Amino acid sequence: MLKTSYSNSAHDEQPGEAGLREDEATVRRMYETAPYPDLGAAPKSIDFFFDPIREDLLSRQTVNFLDVGCGTGHVVVGVAKKYSDWNCYGIDLSSASLGIARKLAKQHGVSVTLERGSYLDPLPFDCGKFDVISATGTIHHAADPFAAMRVLREALRDNGWLFLHLYGWRNDAIKFDIKEMLSIFQPDLAQHQERFELYRALIGHRRSRIKHRIATTTLADLYALVRNAMRNVLRRRKGESWSPGWDADYPVLDSPWIDHFCHPCERAYEVAEVQELAEETGFHVMHMLKQGKERPHLIPPKWQSKYDQLDDWSKWRLSELLSDGGGSFAVILKRA
Repeated sequence: MLKTSYSNSAHDEQPGEAGLREDEATVRRMYETAPYPDLGAAPKSIDFFFDPIREDLLSRQTVNFLDVGCGTGHVVVGVAKKYSDWNCYGIDLSSASLGIARKLAKQHGVSVTLERGSYLDPLPFDCGKFDVISATGTIHHAADPFAAMRVLREALRDNGWLFLHLYGWRNDAIKFDIKEMLSIFQPDLAQHQERFELYRALIGHRRSRIKHRIATTTLADLYALVRNAMRNVLRRRKGESWSPGWDADYPVLDSPWIDHFCHPCERAYEVAEVQELAEETGFHVMHMLKQGKERPHLIPPKWQSKYDQLDDWSKWRLSELLSDGGGSFAVILKRA
């Protein structure tokens, strides 16, 4: 079984080849009509992934970088622009998304090799193996995440790195509730306009309940709002793009909204499921950067001696349980 804390794949319990390809074809159709993330002209930074391993990468004579599920190319173009001596590659299911990626690469004057295809199949590149593979925001949409991870493992050098970003269930549970509400009225996920109108009616109604909003807003909520606003200001100053979260303001129907509320194949994880995904596919987690990251200030002092004796996975799970609201997973892995 492929099922996680949340999944809307129709084929999790019996993931045969035909069902998996059906899921994949449905995902491709969505991205052909709504290229993602289509964030405009600025590239997207993933420096927080590079920071812990930067010295290792700079010591290498050449670096082959691959972005799987590269979409409209904002990550791979950003990497190619910052690390101009690297060999940069991208693969995606959607021809429409790749068309935007090629224009973006040309606009920024960088050379990237882009291919349309599935990373459930052997990768179509002849450059040898990769030093870094970025799978940010894509494995949770794969028809078979375990099969995808095994393909990526085979494509990595023995000392290569995998960047993995996964939806965190504790962070996105409200989004999935909204998605289910929309599906009660319009179960066809391809009916984007009708679902968006239902969404806007819901959001408008909730915003009108000012007293309720004030009463249910916590200090943690206010902190998160201020933090995200400041982060976005800094991104604009640096000329970076970013993918808006599900809780962003969506006044018009666009591809990020469709990705959040109409996606036909997505999953969300908790720490134990990330552990299963990594260990079953031959990976070892080196760094846990967001959800699950150790946060010593959350540990009661009287727990400290027992906490120090825990293994990494138990510490990461405890951090997940102690953190308010949760977040997405950002994980750096190596071949086990």
